[in-house]
Amino acid sequence: MAAVDITDEGVRLAARRICIVGAGAAGLAATRVFAEQNASSDPPPFDITVLERNRVIGGLWNYTDTAPCRYNVPQSTPSDIPAATDRRCPQTNSFPTPMYEHLHTNLPKDVMQFPGTPFPSDADEFPTHTQVREYLDAYARAHVFPHKFNLQLDTEVTRIEYHPRPQAHWTCAVRNVATNTTSVLEFDAVLVCTGRVNYPLIPEIPGLRALAQAPRDCTLMHAKEYRRAQTFAGQTVLVVGAASSGTDIARQLSFAAKRVHIASADASPEAAAARDPRMTPVVGAACNPQNPLVTHLRVTRFAPDRVWFADGSHIPLPDAIVFATGYMCAFPFIDEVASLDGTHSARFTTDSQGVYDLFELLVYAFNPLLAVLGVPDKVVPFPLYEYQAAYLAHVYQGHITLPPVAEMAQQARAAVAGPDAFTMKYQQAAYMDRLIDRVGAHQSRLGHVPDHWTERWKQTVQLRKQHLGY
Repeated sequence: MAAVDITDEGVRLAARRICIVGAGAAGLAATRVFAEQNASSDPPPFDITVLERNRVIGGLWNYTDTAPCRYNVPQSTPSDIPAATDRRCPQTNSFPTPMYEHLHTNLPKDVMQFPGTPFPSDADEFPTHTQVREYLDAYARAHVFPHKFNLQLDTEVTRIEYHPRPQAHWTCAVRNVATNTTSVLEFDAVLVCTGRVNYPLIPEIPGLRALAQAPRDCTLMHAKEYRRAQTFAGQTVLVVGAASSGTDIARQLSFAAKRVHIASADASPEAAAARDPRMTPVVGAACNPQNPLVTHLRVTRFAPDRVWFADGSHIPLPDAIVFATGYMCAFPFIDEVASLDGTHSARFTTDSQGVYDLFELLVYAFNPLLAVLGVPDKVVPFPLYEYQAAYLAHVYQGHITLPPVAEMAQQARAAVAGPDAFTMKYQQAAYMDRLIDRVGAHQSRLGHVPDHWTERWKQTVQLRKQHLGY
């Protein structure tokens, strides 16, 4: 059972049975950090269980040759997500991920790495997805698997529920994906480490729903299903979205498709010009010079035979439309969450941007025995996970007293007020420093982020052009 001490001064917790949902980069980082606390304490403070629906670790960095995804078009809110889950890829028996055949990371390896764990020297400056997967395997062998914990593969979490009485605990309903059998497990605290790139976001654009439901010769797909350019040989393709994935996919398509159009999210040339060049990929860089991209502003309307853009221009309906429009931060296995003291329940609120009511963008304000790692957007994820896990490990040992619930809720609301609420960008170092300052003398491995780390990150676009040509 979890020990919960609520006073006027704040909330103090002690949770022994820790559930980590997901064994991708976030789950591995959390497992390492919590297991290190066990190794340095007598008696060990935690009993750690990791639940992973795939039969291998690595999460989204597991490449699948095909992508049998299930999603709706459009799909702009969590309520649009179909009840049926994605199917396993027959070649690898893994669930589909956003990895495509010739993907390189959009971060330099020395920025992307876990603290103190560099990529191999022979890895590309911007590693391939295979190199990242190999890096995660090596990280797990060196820093995770030597510790004692319970790893359950082929285990999908279908629902979690908090029970404040008679003894505070969570129940996790799980399904064995291999046998289709179900069971219920009990824990004191739950760390959600499933990431924010599972559920495609396809915006509600006028005419799109009708187009998706009508007979047509145009393929509609999300970038999660894209694997290789040759699939579109000889076709006219429109890529909707001009961020990292959209520009990279369009570049690859220029060498195979007949014609490639790309539409940004900008409503005007002025909006496009106002973007931070340090965070914005160069549209059209390193494309096929014999087949340059045709660029457009935001898509404003779909008709049965054409696509309209924000400046009033239009094109005939292409052979394929690839929506590189991002992902929803959604967790269908969480519905309502009871408060710590059981006096009320609140709906666990997510949307296309992130998760709401998270104190420090991490712990659920109304019940901090629930945490969601990796919610901030436009971040370097691997180091973020370790710093967030370090903070949580000390919260759940009672080393850190959280503010009163009302204060946590107020801070959580204030943190996501305004446009681009969940976008962290170069404030990440300050955020990680703040978390580790809260840990203080109890923490032995992670320290403040070096100044040069953020400066190196700001050079990403320049470095990509230098090393990859785009």
